[in-house]
Amino acid sequence: MQKDILLENVDFLKSDLGKNISQNLFQKFKELILTGKLPEGYMLPNENVVSSALGIGRSTLREAYTALAVFGFIRRSKAGTFINNIDNIVNIAPFSITVENSDLNDLLEFRFMLEAETASYAAKRATPEDIEKISESYQHMIEYKDDVNLFVDYDSQFHMLLSDATHNKLLISTMIAAKESFERCIRVAMRQSLTKNPRVIDVTIDLHGKILEAIKRQDYQTAYSVMREHISYVNLTVKYG
Repeated sequence: MQKDILLENVDFLKSDLGKNISQNLFQKFKELILTGKLPEGYMLPNENVVSSALGIGRSTLREAYTALAVFGFIRRSKAGTFINNIDNIVNIAPFSITVENSDLNDLLEFRFMLEAETASYAAKRATPEDIEKISESYQHMIEYKDDVNLFVDYDSQFHMLLSDATHNKLLISTMIAAKESFERCIRVAMRQSLTKNPRVIDVTIDLHGKILEAIKRQDYQTAYSVMREHISYVNLTVKYG
């Protein structure tokens, strides 16, 4: 019976996962939990069953589960993986809720601190596969520079792939939790500034290219400094247009 609850929602979980599968899967599980479709106390099926049903690897599923556990949506034990109740989610995971409801200035400062370190660690640890994915995302940014919505989608993806490249579960989970808020921040920056400064997208592309090249060279100091420059530019754009 419990297995049927998950299977009823498999199509939703599998749809539009894109390249950032663990991050998007986290968001989809989160929605199912908060809407009650995966109810309190429900025990998720065995990881092999879930990964097979979703057509993904167990390691990818575990990344999503790790983020869900960090932010209080599920609890894991020897007996199994269970859905927490809403009150426990609020008590255990105030961070994710705080991010979603944070003041814009607080969010901008948080990005400034978090993403420079993320870029630095990505430069130290990125695998050839990581670099290939980041490069592909960067090329899509260039390709869709005239479509603000798609440009922002790939801009956000670029930053999420950087977090993946750190291979630090806590950093990855933090970026997953903040993803939607960061995307809103980027969209605000682009829309507000395009009328006043048409070059904002060109500048953004240029800075992302420098970050990518630093990561390819494993130059963590440059990756750190250019990311700080980029986030500072975004912050000023959001505040002053």
